Amino acid sequence: MSAQAMVGQPAPAIELADRHGSPWRLASQRGKTVVLIFHRHIH
Repeated sequence: MSAQAMVGQPAPAIELADRHGSPWRLASQRGKTVVLIFHRHIH
């Protein structure tokens, strides 16, 4: 799926742990501006 195909469409359901290990759901941010930053953690 390309990024262009998603413009104007709802984002998929995303659930992950925040930096403190607490659960975080994208759906809980509906109506807010959200910027997601993904990075690879290297041990």
